[in-house]
Amino acid sequence: MKRAHLGFTLVELMVALAVGSFLIAGVGLSYATIKGTVSATKELENAQEVVRFTSQVFTRSLKQTPFAPVVSADGSTLRVQQQASVLSCLGTTPSADYIEQYRLVDGRIQCDMGAGGEDILTGVTALSFSYDATTKLTTINVTPQGLPQQFGGQVQIDIAASRLILSELYGASS
Repeated sequence: MKRAHLGFTLVELMVALAVGSFLIAGVGLSYATIKGTVSATKELENAQEVVRFTSQVFTRSLKQTPFAPVVSADGSTLRVQQQASVLSCLGTTPSADYIEQYRLVDGRIQCDMGAGGEDILTGVTALSFSYDATTKLTTINVTPQGLPQQFGGQVQIDIAASRLILSELYGASS
């Protein structure tokens, strides 16, 4: 009388173990790759948001002023004189002329209107300004946290002082 075959042979178990190990290794490798891609995408999203917001704030400020902006000697501070009743960097519309002063403090872009700097953006590792009086062009170099290397370490934003140009062309504030 033959005994009934119960269970698997050692060879069958070894083959199943090898196939299972390859599958688990493939899933683990795929997970690590996907997690890295998601992380890089989030860093790029954050960097893009910093650049977008920086461009938006400085474009508004520089395009509405009829005065030439002033950049500090080391390029770390930008001062923009504004007229009364225009939107400020803090979202208010002061009833008197005012000055917005922008600078980077501990990874945060701050705007100071005379009452101490208020944070308007975080996630910045470097910020510098320059102004060309001939072309009326303000250059802002910003380095968001997590900026991929292919961007050369910073993003350059060039903004023309439109109202200043128009007031010089037509001899009066527009």
